[in-house]
Amino acid sequence: MADLDVLKLDVFTGDLYAGNPAWVVLGADALDDTLMQRIAAELGGPETAFVLKSKKADVRLRYFAGDVEEPISGHCTIGALWALAEQNAFGAAMGGRRRAETPLGVLPFSVEQRPDGAKVVWMAQRRPLYSRVDEVTEIASALGVGAESIFYKEFPISKVSTGLPTLLVPMRSMDALERVSPRQEEFLQLLKELEVGAAMAYTWGGLDEATTLHSRCYLPSPAFHEDPASGMPAGALAAYLVEHDLIPKETAERIVIEQGHFMGRPSKLLVRIEKKGSSVRKVEVGGSVRQSVRGRISLP
Repeated sequence: MADLDVLKLDVFTGDLYAGNPAWVVLGADALDDTLMQRIAAELGGPETAFVLKSKKADVRLRYFAGDVEEPISGHCTIGALWALAEQNAFGAAMGGRRRAETPLGVLPFSVEQRPDGAKVVWMAQRRPLYSRVDEVTEIASALGVGAESIFYKEFPISKVSTGLPTLLVPMRSMDALERVSPRQEEFLQLLKELEVGAAMAYTWGGLDEATTLHSRCYLPSPAFHEDPASGMPAGALAAYLVEHDLIPKETAERIVIEQGHFMGRPSKLLVRIEKKGSSVRKVEVGGSVRQSVRGRISLP
């Protein structure tokens, strides 16, 4: 078996060593589950995407975090599709709707060529499902802040899924968001009880005047950690705010979410929402990518 090409990509950023790092293994069709797990563990990143051929879509993607297979990874998906677009795997002409096969099902995506030559990959997510969450005191305690730091009366705490169930917690200000310091065991138990795979605290505005929201996201898998850029939760957040008219319909196609600044890996997630009548019909999350490492991995 030949060695395989491996890339390390910085996703949701136009700058090197920012955004969310993703490992992508190309041409992985001959690998079995055990070898994918071993390679992901060897690379040591939070998640690794493996690119395979698909019989029902343009490409098939699988995701491993150490010894666990994940159903989806937003930033790994964006990174893998960007890498393929750089190789003209979808044809030299940009644009057009294409499809990626994932463990969650087949998801549409598109590649946009910007005037400066940069490519932005847009990934469609599922139509959102919503439910309200009332455990304000428990959530505040798990976040390591007082309940007064949460904007829960004006913007109810919610659980939203566009593919990954996400707890959305509105904070009163950037200062309140910066003070978030989760109590790990308490937080993990809360996520388990609420049956969510991510928790995103957010506030309005950001460090750039063009920013709509600033967020921090925490994931329980493969080990509890703060995420520098979170594609699936970003889609859930934007969909929730547009659905409930907290972001006007006329600006729903140009939502910008900052994340990762408190970790030293600033990220910019682009979201566009299509709303018809009173319901969100389409959710797409997009971002730029920079390649930081290219190499080959030896196989046993």
